[in-house]
Amino acid sequence: MWRRPGQLRLHLAAAAGAAGRGARRRNPLPPVPTVPSSSSASTTTTRDLAAFARGSSSSRSLSDRAGGGECWSCGASGAFLSCGSCGSVQPVDPAVDYFRIFGLEREYTIKDNNLEGKYKDWQKKLHPDLVHSKSEKERAFAAEQSALVIDAYRTLSKPLSRALYLLQLEGIPIDEEKTITDPELLMEMMEIREAVNDASDSQTLEKIQSQIKRNLETWSHSFQEAFEKRDFDRAVKATQRMRFQYRESASGIS
Repeated sequence: MWRRPGQLRLHLAAAAGAAGRGARRRNPLPPVPTVPSSSSASTTTTRDLAAFARGSSSSRSLSDRAGGGECWSCGASGAFLSCGSCGSVQPVDPAVDYFRIFGLEREYTIKDNNLEGKYKDWQKKLHPDLVHSKSEKERAFAAEQSALVIDAYRTLSKPLSRALYLLQLEGIPIDEEKTITDPELLMEMMEIREAVNDASDSQTLEKIQSQIKRNLETWSHSFQEAFEKRDFDRAVKATQRMRFQYRESASGIS
């Protein structure tokens, strides 16, 4: 579940520092969890690349809105992941967090319903296969930026990984190996698993799955409230509940 921990720690530390020096800090940050994708998501066809190459105006406007520094190639100002003037892919800036990549506010609720569209817009500019004729330097930049955008999209597109990422940006460590000791959560786990074992037909299993989805929504809302109030202990508890519900949902109940 964990991806490229060294590089992501660097991104998280720099992004958190850039956001505000007064934020609460505890221990070194763990790697950002990402949501695995299917094998088809990692395979780019020739037709996909042709589609990427079209619509460059939308990706240029995204680059221009995001802001940035001076382009290493043409010297234009405002170059972000790629330069809006000459199109050159820029080196990775570790101070850029995932929300900024997509022009989003750093908050749990994603109000923009075009996250996937923005992801595709960036890949039109950054995919390594589209800069094969560029210099070795720029091809290396493209590989790093494309991988970063993929990680950002996978992290922000799922509620649990987005919640964990927000906590990590605040310097709140999440120990995945920590033994669950919350009596209420342990009881809930036992009840759900007993219900699954006792289920005698598919309709019963579907009802259990529906209940798990409702539980997920409840704890997702709880995380949002806690995070907005900067009640990080409660927010961490909410992510523990969400993680359990996700595991049960993916365990083949249905």
